[in-house]
Amino acid sequence: MRKFIFSIVLMLFPFMCAFAQEVAGKWKLEDGSAIVEVYKSGNVYNGKIVWLKNPTEADGTPAVDDKNPKKELRSRQIIGLNMLNNLKSDGKGKYSGGTIYDPNNGETYHCSMEVKGDMLKVRGSLDKSGWFGRTMNWHRVK
Repeated sequence: MRKFIFSIVLMLFPFMCAFAQEVAGKWKLEDGSAIVEVYKSGNVYNGKIVWLKNPTEADGTPAVDDKNPKKELRSRQIIGLNMLNNLKSDGKGKYSGGTIYDPNNGETYHCSMEVKGDMLKVRGSLDKSGWFGRTMNWHRVK
C-alpha cells in the first residue's frame, strides 16, 4: 500500500510543482502601491502596471512617467507601463536575464524573480550577478 501511495505522489509531483510555480498573474508590490500583471510573451515574461494606489497627480490628471531619463517618454501613463521585461524561465519557478524599470526614479535594473507559492521574490540589481541590489516580496492577487 505504501508503494502505491508513493508512486501516486511521484506521478503527481511534477504537476503540483508546475502549478505552484506559475508566475503569470497579478502581483501586489510589498508596499501596496501597485499591482503588476505578469504575462508570457513568446518565450519570455513581462509585467505591466495595472493598478496604482495613487493613480492621479495632485491636479487630477493620470500619473505619468515623469522621472524617465528619456524626455519623449515622460508623458506616458504609469498604468499600462511595462516595468518587467524579457525574463526567462528555468522551468523551476526561477526567472532571470531581464530588467525591471522603477518609475519612482526612472532607473532600469537587472532583474531576477523566484516564485515561492503565493509570493514572488523580485530582485533588482545594478549588476547581472545580483550582488548589488535589493529583493522585494510581491504577493499574488487572487
